[in-house]
Amino acid sequence: MNSIFHQWWPVALSTQLRNKPVASQLHDTPLVLFRTREGRAAALPDRCPHRFAPLSAGKVCDGQIECPYHGWRFSADGRCTRIPGSDQASGSKPLLDSLACCEAYGLVWVSLSTETLLTPPVAPAHQHQILDTFWITDRVQCSLQDAAENFLDGFHTHFVHSGWIRHDKQRQKISAQVHPLADGVEAVYSEEGKQSGIISRLFERERGVSMGRFRMPCLAEIEYRDGNDALNLLVSVWLVPCGNGQLQLFARIATKRGRLPAIIKRYILSKLFRVILRQDRLMLEKVTHNKLRFPDPLLTPLDGEQDLLGPSIRKLLEDGQPLIFEERQFSFWL
Repeated sequence: MNSIFHQWWPVALSTQLRNKPVASQLHDTPLVLFRTREGRAAALPDRCPHRFAPLSAGKVCDGQIECPYHGWRFSADGRCTRIPGSDQASGSKPLLDSLACCEAYGLVWVSLSTETLLTPPVAPAHQHQILDTFWITDRVQCSLQDAAENFLDGFHTHFVHSGWIRHDKQRQKISAQVHPLADGVEAVYSEEGKQSGIISRLFERERGVSMGRFRMPCLAEIEYRDGNDALNLLVSVWLVPCGNGQLQLFARIATKRGRLPAIIKRYILSKLFRVILRQDRLMLEKVTHNKLRFPDPLLTPLDGEQDLLGPSIRKLLEDGQPLIFEERQFSFWL
């Protein structure tokens, strides 16, 4: 598996990219996103080479980005096509490094690699049903590893989300199988009934199996299915480092289409999930702040037997290589 730079990363929702430039950041690289005249998504460094003004503060003119300072104009390939007040012809050599950019699954993706990527962007789990979907975005001050493990860790929900997802005094004995994926790791949970929290009571009739998975470089997913193997809920979250220790979150919430109109379901679920996201964000930022109080570079987390996916996520992100291990079986009270 390649380095983090030789990967596709989501940087915006496709719906955000209309007739104005959009500022974004991937790792430590500020970006400006815009649409060409043909409607294709394009990405350039967010810096005019003339006097370094942010191009994202400019405007899109005929599918090109215009600097707000002196009106220099740039095409998607980084060439300067207009210098107002000058007879200087546009050069054939790009003045800005154009970045690989594409759209998939409702997101705009960028790669910082100078090589052609052979693998597509990491996709949400495919479903054979008609789905109602919507998006929630957020930012959090934490590492990708901490956010991915938090999202896929069922054991914090009794305390951080008490009443919303689970209750500490209403645990169930369940089984879990953990196995490697070609690009990640997955846990499959069985023998779990409907959870005791508000979200499960509202949107699940029964619980068949559920899955938590992480796929490189940045996708964490929770999937709940009923006894007939039909989808109850799929939450896919792409976690994108965007500089200064922050992560940009793109969360796609998908449910099977039913009698309840999608707009009502979206309103209710978005309210509930924003509460959950806020609770997680506050805890993750407390963890981040507390780590800085103990600046030991050799400090590693203490893993317990209930940490089913955290150690594997850490190894994937550190080594960048597929995991190799036999499927593991667990039984515990969740």
